[in-house]
Amino acid sequence: MTSQPAYVLRHSDHETRRLATQAVFYAEHTDRLLEMAGITVGMDVLDVGCGAGDVSIQLARIVGPAGSVVGVDADASVLDSARRRAAEAEPALGNVTFRQATLPDVALDRPVDAVVGRLILMHLPDPAGTIRALSGLVRPGGVITFQDFNTTRIRSVPALPLLTRCIAVVNDCLRAAGRTLDTGERLYSLFLEAGLPGPELAVVVPTPQDKESAVVMLGQTLLTALPFAEESGVVAPGDIDPDTLIDRLREELRDTPCAVYLAELVGAWTRLPG
Repeated sequence: MTSQPAYVLRHSDHETRRLATQAVFYAEHTDRLLEMAGITVGMDVLDVGCGAGDVSIQLARIVGPAGSVVGVDADASVLDSARRRAAEAEPALGNVTFRQATLPDVALDRPVDAVVGRLILMHLPDPAGTIRALSGLVRPGGVITFQDFNTTRIRSVPALPLLTRCIAVVNDCLRAAGRTLDTGERLYSLFLEAGLPGPELAVVVPTPQDKESAVVMLGQTLLTALPFAEESGVVAPGDIDPDTLIDRLREELRDTPCAVYLAELVGAWTRLPG
């Protein structure tokens, strides 16, 4: 079983709020990339690194009652949240289930029509090897599609100094943890390294009209990463005041109207030989 590195953005109230807001900002874009990849009605789909189930629920709605979705994640507690959210969805979703598994060690009773993963490869020590292993779960002619971020593209125009620092600290944390910041732009090479046909690619960039929610989400990202930042020496203990950070970001935004560009989301997809 492959061990997985520690998650920089640790589970907390800040992280829960951040993920919920992030999911809203990216939902429409994720749907578009999934449909471009060929995910459609009636498919049986495996969603890897499903977390709290956002993408699994979106997939369940795309494939409909004639299809099915299995979401897998290594964290048992987050799967409890995924199950609860799927049960409370409107309309009710009876075509999605969740199970615990550590990638790439996933066992299925039969091949699926597609493997999907969003924002998971950047957290894995061997992303190409994981893609290669998971492709063995897909039927001939089936779809393999992953979506991941380019985090160095996050910015405001004009630049807000405090927001810019928040983004830089989070990226420094990811570097300190051995992550590749722009995994999205590496997807093409990762698919080839995994032995798959060269994928098609598309990029989307949310630029929210609700800039305050976007800025608060980015601030919450730093708050979630702050324990790691202090432990790893990215920032000195006490250098960033978590109690005032969000209010200071809001004040900065009020003083300087700007456009906020969130992380680029790159989608890559290919089909196995039929």
